[in-house]
Order: sequence, then C-alpha cells, then structure tokens
Amino acid sequence: MKILELLSKKPFAIIGHRGAAGLARENSLRALEEAVRAGADIAEFDIQVTADGIPIASHDEIVLFDDGFKANIRSLRLNDIKSRSVGGEPIPTLQELLEHAIGRIGLFLEVKNAGDTGTLINAIEKLKAQEWVAIISFHEEAVAQASNQGLIAGILYFKPPGKIVECSRLKCKIVLPRFNLATEKAIEFAHRLKLKVVAWTVNEATLMKELARRGVDGIATDYPDVAANTRSTMLN
Repeated sequence: MKILELLSKKPFAIIGHRGAAGLARENSLRALEEAVRAGADIAEFDIQVTADGIPIASHDEIVLFDDGFKANIRSLRLNDIKSRSVGGEPIPTLQELLEHAIGRIGLFLEVKNAGDTGTLINAIEKLKAQEWVAIISFHEEAVAQASNQGLIAGILYFKPPGKIVECSRLKCKIVLPRFNLATEKAIEFAHRLKLKVVAWTVNEATLMKELARRGVDGIATDYPDVAANTRSTMLN
C-alpha cells in the first residue's frame, strides 16, 4: 500500500495535522496545498457526514460560519454548507480532498463518529483511493470495520497504557499515540507487532528529533514546514 510506503520515510514521515493547521485554515483545501508545499508525506483530516450523507472535512460538529450562522453541520445538507465559508475557506468534501491528494500526498482520515465509517469506505472505494488512504479513529469499532474491508487503519489514543495490543488484535497497521506516550519501550513493542507508530501533535523541532531517536515512524504536526526542515538537518 502506498500509504505504508509513505510512512517508511526516514528518519520520520511527516503528517500534516488537519492538513497544515499552523499554516492555513484547518481541514481546508488550502491546508492540503500547504502540506504538499511544505513537503509533508501525508495530510490528516477530520471527517463528518452531512444530513444528506456526504463526507466533509471538519473537526467539530457545531460550526460558526463566516456569515454568523451557527449550526450542527451533521444536520445540514451539503448545499447549505457549500454556500458558506469558515475562516475564509469553504469546507471541502471528502471527494474533493481525494481528488486533490491522489498521486501527490497520502491521507489520514479521522472518523469522528463511528457510524460514518461505512460511508467513508464507500467514498474511498468509489474513487479507487485505497492505496493512498488510512482510516484512523479513537473508536475501535470504526478501525475494525475499515481493517475488515482491507483498508489500512490505526487507533488514536492519549491515555496509558495505550492501544498497541488492541491495534494488533484488530489487524491494524498503525498506532497513533499522543507524543508523551510514544516512549522508546512502547515504540519497540509496537514494532515487534509489525505496527507503524505515529506520534501527535508535535510542533517543536527538539521533540521531533527526540521522537525520531526513539524510533517513531511518523510525526503529526501543525507545521509540516518545521518538520521538513528538521528532517533535512537530520539527513545532512
């Protein structure tokens, strides 16, 4: 799978958090373009589903649009959302993200609501984007469903003792601990189980270097440009 090849970059793969949240409006097409421009290998986006069943990129369900309209985007139809903007940027659909990303950058798609997983999988399969995508989530049932459908999947977590064993049991390929849980011991254990380790969310070069020293496979960051510069200095 191409997404696993991208996670094999050394000394670490760069994952743009919410596209490139430190460089552009998060979860926007402009953030995706900034991630590509900065040299990220993968861009991560949060996915919600509209009332008419269209996957879109948004971290939160309740959104304040630029025109002052505030609503739960899961209760809106796509046309209601596309007529508005957030932070000066339109909210992209998953199809738009995939069309802009395929062949240029990998995508981590975070399932925010476990019940949306099937809709995401159908959209990914429709565009034949499986090679370029991984489904990630805090919800184990979402990850299990994606993995069972042959997609690369991974569990996010931020509390000890972590989810490495659960990830292996669910036939995941990736574990995604908050950076403080990405210890050398945990990374070694994950690698013994043939799992890639992606730490989140890291914006300081010093910590990026330390995580690389511990053996992490990927680092999610709001500033993929900082990560790219850090990686470059480590290779020289």
